[in-house]
Amino acid sequence: MPVYFMLMLLLTGGWTQTGHQANPLDSYCSASKMSSASTPNTDATSIHYKNKALFLTYHHLDDQESFITITPAKFKQHLQALKDKHYNVVSIEDYACFHAYRTPLPPNAVVITFDDGYRSFYDKAYPLLKQVGYTATNFLILSDVDSDNPSLPFLTWSQIIEMRRDGFSFYSHTYDLHQKKRDESGNLVPPLTNRIWLSKEKRSETEEERKQRVREDLLLGELFLKTKLHNQFSFLCFPLGEYNQSVVEEATRQGFSLFFTTKEDINTGNNEEISRISAGMPYVSSDILLKKMQLYDQK
Repeated sequence: MPVYFMLMLLLTGGWTQTGHQANPLDSYCSASKMSSASTPNTDATSIHYKNKALFLTYHHLDDQESFITITPAKFKQHLQALKDKHYNVVSIEDYACFHAYRTPLPPNAVVITFDDGYRSFYDKAYPLLKQVGYTATNFLILSDVDSDNPSLPFLTWSQIIEMRRDGFSFYSHTYDLHQKKRDESGNLVPPLTNRIWLSKEKRSETEEERKQRVREDLLLGELFLKTKLHNQFSFLCFPLGEYNQSVVEEATRQGFSLFFTTKEDINTGNNEEISRISAGMPYVSSDILLKKMQLYDQK
C-alpha cells in the first residue's frame, strides 16, 4: 500500500483529505468564551485597532544574539511593552474562531508565534510568558522533535506535552521540508515548492512526484500532532516563508485551514494566509517593535 494511503488510514479524529467531515472549529468556537476578550487590557482611550489581529514571529532565545535570535531579557521587554501599551494577547485558536465565525476578539489583539521548535522556547520563553499570563504557539519542524542536536537543541515531546497542558499550542512547520534541497541545476531550493533532484535515479522529480512528496510530509506531520497532542485543527507555517498557490490548494484539500507567512501586515479575518511581524531579530528593541505595530493603528 502506498505511504500516502497508509498515513490516511493511521490518522485519527475524522481528519480526511476530502474535507467532508464536520469542521472541528464548530464545536470549539461555540464552546469557547474567549477568555482574553472578556477581560481586555484596554480602555476607550488606548485602542489601537478593533476586529483585527497582529501576529508576532520569534524563533530562538539566547544570551548571544544573532540573525533570528534575541536575548531572554529583550523578549521580556517586548512582553512588558505589549502589556504597557494595552495589547491583548490571544490564542491562535481564538483568532481561528474569529476568522471562521467572527467570534469576538478584544481590541488590540496579538498572537505570539515561534517557529522551528527550539528548546529555548521551553527553557526561556515559556517561563517568561507564564509570568505575564500570555500564551503562544510554536510551529514545529516535526522531524526535529526529540532530535539530538547539541549545538541548537530542539524541543522534546515531553516538554511539548507539558506546555500543551498549560494552554500553549503547537502546529506544523512541515515534517521535514525546512532544509533546502538541490534542484536539477544544483541550486539549493525550498523543497515545499520546488522539484528536487533524485540523485539515485539521476533525474529531477516530476511535478506530480513533488506534490505526492509534499502530501506525504504534511500527513506525517499531522499524524504526530494528532496522536501526540490530540490537535483538533490543522495549521501550516511555510518553511522559509516560501509557498505558492499549488501548495495552498493541496494543503486545503488535506484539511489545513490557516497558513502562516513571513509577510508583514495586520489580519482582518478575510484571508487564510496570515501575515506576521518579525519581532525576534536583534535590531527589534521594544521601542522598535511598538513602532512596527503602531503602523497598523486605526486612523
